[in-house]
Amino acid sequence: MNRRAVAVGVAFAAIVLGSGAFAADLPLKAPPKAVDFNPFWAEADYLAWSVTGDKLPALVTTAPVGTPLGTAGVLGQPTTTVLFGNSSVNNDWRSGGRITAGYWFDPQRRSGVEASFFGLENASTGFAANSGATPILTQPFTNALTGLPDALIASFPGVFTGSVNANETSHLLGAGALYRQEFGAWNGQRISALIGYRYLRASDTLWITGTSTSLAFGDFTSTDNFKAASNFHGLDLGLAGDWRNGPWSLEWRGKVALGANLNTADVAGSTISTIAAVTTTVPGGFLALASNSGHFSQTKFAAVPELSLKAGYEIAPAWRLTVGYDVLYWTGVQRAGGLIDTTINPNLIPPGPPAGPTRPLPVMNTTNLLAQGFSVGVRYNY
Repeated sequence: MNRRAVAVGVAFAAIVLGSGAFAADLPLKAPPKAVDFNPFWAEADYLAWSVTGDKLPALVTTAPVGTPLGTAGVLGQPTTTVLFGNSSVNNDWRSGGRITAGYWFDPQRRSGVEASFFGLENASTGFAANSGATPILTQPFTNALTGLPDALIASFPGVFTGSVNANETSHLLGAGALYRQEFGAWNGQRISALIGYRYLRASDTLWITGTSTSLAFGDFTSTDNFKAASNFHGLDLGLAGDWRNGPWSLEWRGKVALGANLNTADVAGSTISTIAAVTTTVPGGFLALASNSGHFSQTKFAAVPELSLKAGYEIAPAWRLTVGYDVLYWTGVQRAGGLIDTTINPNLIPPGPPAGPTRPLPVMNTTNLLAQGFSVGVRYNY
């Protein structure tokens, strides 16, 4: 071996050993850090919704002073004006709230479950009139004995003084639970299938009180109460889309729930009379008599289609502000106005002895309810 070969070998060994020692002095590169994933999320929304009102028949009427007693307040007469009823009540905008929480099964957020609850503030419509401001006050009805329009007199100049008061309060709330499974993506948005359970409850409470005083006949106060409620239970099916672009997001949902309405009605009336200083209270008012009072129920098939749109913006890590619009349509809902039969046998009105046809009858006429409005909320991913 010549001297040149030995020198080359020694130099190569020195380079290898030197590079190994240098590499040993360098810090080891850390493995990639796993992405943090917390499966829980929650959202709170403020709601501003309008709801279809309850359609009431004409319940209180009046007429100008000088109208004959026999035609005062009778529907169909040119002098009659409806003061309360013959219109929808509680159809104004209402505030409310909604809470939604969910859990993702995988970091890619392809499948998960969620539950939600919403409620709107009570809507109430009141009416009050007395003979001091409105000399003629009447409650119209169809006379079952004659088949013709008639009216019960609450106040009439020179004969009766009195008043009529009424109020209806409406409630709406709902809840549900869903399983969500992504099955594809088109044009930058992820599409998921939804299946779950849906619950809704709507209720109305209507009461009407008429008071009449006469020196010749005494004092009479009749009160009618109508309570209606619908409880919906159904299978919820639908699709949802989710599109993201930087901090912006857009979500949509289309669902339909198919199930049953459990409708209930409670009708009751009473009359307090004071004649010759003797006060008595008996069942039966004016619209709620023995012939239609009691507790009633029915079960009907119902459908609840629903559409939701929601835009969001990420204001901070894990925090997103949202603005949305919701529309919900519910079939076969029982309202208080659907419990009133305005055909009445006046012989059944207390305190007279009952005779003649059995009217009013118990009725449960249902209608459809539309709820729609806007939401503003905040979402937090834990």
